Amino acid sequence: METNTQQFSEKEILHLSNEKFQWKTTRQFDKLADLFDDELIFIHITGHITTKADWINQLKTGRFSYNKIEPKEEVAKVYGNTAVLVGKAKFTVNGGSIYNLIYTEVYTRKNDQWKLVNLHTTSSY
Repeated sequence: METNTQQFSEKEILHLSNEKFQWKTTRQFDKLADLFDDELIFIHITGHITTKADWINQLKTGRFSYNKIEPKEEVAKVYGNTAVLVGKAKFTVNGGSIYNLIYTEVYTRKNDQWKLVNLHTTSSY
């Protein structure tokens, strides 16, 4: 049985994830850097693993850019100070490459703030 607090937290995670997508497409890298935990692990569709510092650097230098992100389905569950979000989205990146991805985001609550600690994407749908 979900509590009101848990339902609020799940909506908060869904909102935060969508804000993250907006920050990626509008190049608000400081907000992304604040959301990403210092120990973030990002597993790309290629299996390549990136750290927070590496990923922010790739975004800032333009080696990778998000043009448009269209979420299709998302569900979040909160387990105490941990939240897991699973979703599907259409990503347009690097000037026009399109990927339909399934992604898992893991957040943890630190100092009253949600931090993204793990992001794993896979190509699928």
